[in-house]
Amino acid sequence: VKALTGSSLDAVAALLAPDGSVLAEGDDEDANINPRFTATLPADGTYRVRVNGYLTSGAFTLSVNALYP
Repeated sequence: VKALTGSSLDAVAALLAPDGSVLAEGDDEDANINPRFTATLPADGTYRVRVNGYLTSGAFTLSVNALYP
């Protein structure tokens, strides 16, 4: 998750499993306020990424990369 230029978003992101449980989550990464995390999906299904603003709101981009062994 990356806040767009001019956005005041301080994002917090979570990866949700098909049953709604949180598999991974991220907040501030190193020296910036953009969250980042990696996760291994345990099974096939529909997963969701939830993005909330920490006392903020604004526009953002979301990037998801699939990495295969």
